[in-house]
Amino acid sequence: MRLKRALAACLYVWLVLAGWVACAFAADATDSRDRDIAQFYHTAWTVREGAPGQVTALAQTQDGYLWVGTQTGLYRFDGVRFERYRPREGGDFPASSVASLYAPASGGLWVGFRYGVASFVKDDRATHYAAASGLPTGTLYAIAGTADGRIWAATFNGLVSLDHGMWKQVGPALGLPGARARNLTVDSGGRLWVATEDALAWLPPGGHRFVVATHAVGRVNRIAEAPDGAIWVAEADGGVRPAWVAKGRVEEAGPVLRLSSAGLLFDRDGALWMPTLGDGIRRVPWVHVLAGRTIGAESGEAQRFVENQGLSSDYASSVIQDREGNIWVGGSRGLDRFRTSRLLPAMLPPGATDFAMVAAADHGIWVGTKNRPLSWVDASGVATAHMNQAVTAASRDAENTWLGGPGGIWRLRDGKAEPYAPLPFPDYSGVQAVVGDGKGGVWVSINRPGIFHFTEGGWEHDPLPAFPNDPAPLVLMNDRDGQLWMGFARDMVLIRKNGRDTHIGAEQGLAVGNVTALLEDRGTVWIGGENGIGAVVDGRAHMIATKGEPLRGVSGFVRDHRGDYWANAAQGVVRISGTEMARALEDANYAAPVTVFDSLDGLPGTPAQFRPLPTAVVADDGRLWFATTSGIVSIDPANIPRNPLAPPVSIRSIATDAGTWPAGGNVELPAGTERLRIAFTATSLTMPERVNFRYRMDGVDTRWREAGSEREAIYTDPPPGRHVFRVIAANEDGVTNDDGASIAITVEHAFYQMPWFFAVCAVIVALLIWIAFLIRLRRIASQLRARLQERHAERERIARELHDTLLQSIQGLSMRFQAIANRVPPDEPLRVAMEGALDRADEALVEARDRVRDLRSHGSESGPLDVALRALAAVYAAEHTVPVVVTVHADLRGLDGLVCDELYGVAREAVHNATTHADASRIDVELRLEARDLVLSVRDDGRGIDEGVLRDGRDGHWGLRGIRERAHVVGGVAAISSRLDGGTEVAVRVPVERAFPGYHTPLRRWWRRLRSALR
Repeated sequence: MRLKRALAACLYVWLVLAGWVACAFAADATDSRDRDIAQFYHTAWTVREGAPGQVTALAQTQDGYLWVGTQTGLYRFDGVRFERYRPREGGDFPASSVASLYAPASGGLWVGFRYGVASFVKDDRATHYAAASGLPTGTLYAIAGTADGRIWAATFNGLVSLDHGMWKQVGPALGLPGARARNLTVDSGGRLWVATEDALAWLPPGGHRFVVATHAVGRVNRIAEAPDGAIWVAEADGGVRPAWVAKGRVEEAGPVLRLSSAGLLFDRDGALWMPTLGDGIRRVPWVHVLAGRTIGAESGEAQRFVENQGLSSDYASSVIQDREGNIWVGGSRGLDRFRTSRLLPAMLPPGATDFAMVAAADHGIWVGTKNRPLSWVDASGVATAHMNQAVTAASRDAENTWLGGPGGIWRLRDGKAEPYAPLPFPDYSGVQAVVGDGKGGVWVSINRPGIFHFTEGGWEHDPLPAFPNDPAPLVLMNDRDGQLWMGFARDMVLIRKNGRDTHIGAEQGLAVGNVTALLEDRGTVWIGGENGIGAVVDGRAHMIATKGEPLRGVSGFVRDHRGDYWANAAQGVVRISGTEMARALEDANYAAPVTVFDSLDGLPGTPAQFRPLPTAVVADDGRLWFATTSGIVSIDPANIPRNPLAPPVSIRSIATDAGTWPAGGNVELPAGTERLRIAFTATSLTMPERVNFRYRMDGVDTRWREAGSEREAIYTDPPPGRHVFRVIAANEDGVTNDDGASIAITVEHAFYQMPWFFAVCAVIVALLIWIAFLIRLRRIASQLRARLQERHAERERIARELHDTLLQSIQGLSMRFQAIANRVPPDEPLRVAMEGALDRADEALVEARDRVRDLRSHGSESGPLDVALRALAAVYAAEHTVPVVVTVHADLRGLDGLVCDELYGVAREAVHNATTHADASRIDVELRLEARDLVLSVRDDGRGIDEGVLRDGRDGHWGLRGIRERAHVVGGVAAISSRLDGGTEVAVRVPVERAFPGYHTPLRRWWRRLRSALR
């Protein structure tokens, strides 16, 4: 009884406290103030990861870079790589120990050093200020700018302002009390706040006199503005407190925190962050709740995060919030980042393992473990119930919340755990599945063959004889129709209703392996297992395909209030759109896209794969809970943190084997560049690991290249010319910076890549071709001359043979026949006939001799063609008494020898035919140039030639055919025309280029003269 009363009292106090906190905070679930500092996603960069040590100041410029000031120099960070910064123009920094940083909204960065040096950096050009510009020799504690464009600096020697390139001390002139300016800032109203050793004062926008806010300040390290406009200070000796409010009392603005803080920051949600010199970092989520109180260093109201929890160093000196909302802390050993993760870790007791989860009433979940008491867990905290029994399985139906463990079965009612029944085997170590039967009883699987059912009558055991190997269900579920679903190992599902069992397995299409999750949703039962997700519809199983790596180890599967599906899988927490899932269910070939939430989203360890099951739960308020090997995380599907800022993209450097070029302006690379490396980055500091890049180089790439998270592009043997390299990036939520960054890269031409080189090569090739052509022409001409000489020699041989054999024999025969004729009396008719035959024989001999003479003679031997033709005319006119008139209207100098011979042969044949067969009274021979042809024309006025003879020739005669053949030999065309009423014309046309090898157009004549001059 005492135990029950104590438990009830504790629960009552806890409910009252939870209600008060909820009412007091009245904050949205996404408000980071609802989180403990340990629930932020923390990342530390130490010297091992390349981070600088001894951090003294932090700032973020408009290009997204995080700047880290240290005692040994200035560094910048893009989320992946730390780079010691040296300006490209203006010279290196005159000092190395950085005391302060300020990034104006207009761009650039102010760097304040110790011992009176300041520099302004913009577009990689630095402007330095020292004593010569009026800057005091003391340390620059802080730098800030006001809306009127003035730059102010707090120095050991007082407040100074930059005016036309010169620094002037302005504190006394503006009524600022004190000789030293320890710190300054500009609030949201444009007021310039300055802390001196005597007072905290502010200068109105455009004002000319400081207004003293309070004299009650000590050595102020930092000044910060709270969301309500209150001004807070961090004092070296007095801690952190509000120092000024516009209305009301200062005490109502917040508590006094007795902490030795080296910095102050109110984040966007109003939480106060304070780095300390030796005690890590402190955070106060709700300063108004603690107004009027004094909080000590050991108070729990100021959340603490120290080196033992993963902080790079307990000695922290600076803190800022970047434009994406991340908190950055700089310390003696490195840099730390705190960001709001998508998955919220539950604040469970340390050492808890094997989480059995079930939704609680209204909101939150109940969590039972093997080694810690039963707990109620919500996004805002954890409450422990008075039940120390180990819990290995849990479920909830319309009436009861069931818990099972080695000690038996319990029911939760009004937040109290009541024993329900002991296990049927007292020596058993636990329960692996429990579910109510809807009638006040419960079904239990205890890793013994079969299933156990407890009612008022006690335990009943069903050995499930239909299954081999005596299996026990891994998961149990009651659907809305009262059917009991049992999931087993090796693709086995059993459905029991009214004592009848239905089996779903590999034969029905199920291929999930061991069944570890069951979900009923609108007539479909979803099944999760080690090989993915399946669905049972109308007694058939359908496997769901997903894009990317197939889902494995699905140990929890739920659907949120928005209709999307969530799985706790080996890859992480996976979300699948309800629309995409419906499409994948209808089309077996469709792969549904998935969104994976993994360690970068705040998932601790790996998702739990086996017992307790299930590992995913939907709470009544819609929040989803997932169990892992290292804890429990939750997410609100309706309010998932999203990064809406497109990442600024910049090109860092251009490198080749010959050296490195800064990425500014037009980069000119030497000729013969073999390997080009372009380094780029995107300053998205929340999840730089998930920033995806795409790039292309105009003139080289025909499409955008997917670089993934790689931050370098490599080109081998880039072609010469001017190219523009472009790169764009998208952050972890797919928000893309389409403008990206670009740079013009010019690769110089080698001499063999220059246009004049190609022109020279073309000329040389043309000359070589021309020379080869001339050599070929000479070879052909030589071959033609050799053939012509062979032809002439053959004609002379034939002439000799004819003269020495045939003609001599015919002459001898004629003489013998003449001797016989002389014996016949003159008056005898036989003598007359014989005399006539002898006359005919003499004529034949004369004609034969003429033919032999023609064979042995050549036109070229008689000189030019016109001379040869006139000689031929004279011979025929004398022998045949037929006038032959030769007319030449062409300059025959340079006439080809073969053409001369063939035209002479054509003329001789035509004249011979006219004198022998045409009975002509006049023969005209004409040579003329007509258009681009040399024309030889032989006309007579004798008898014409029959058309058949013109077409086919006369049997046994080869004269006409020979004329055509001669014309063809020299590339010409012969035309023979005749009229029966008188007259025949033989015309041969030869192209002048063939007839005169030296014939040229003006350009070719010019080239000929040039060639002759070069010889």
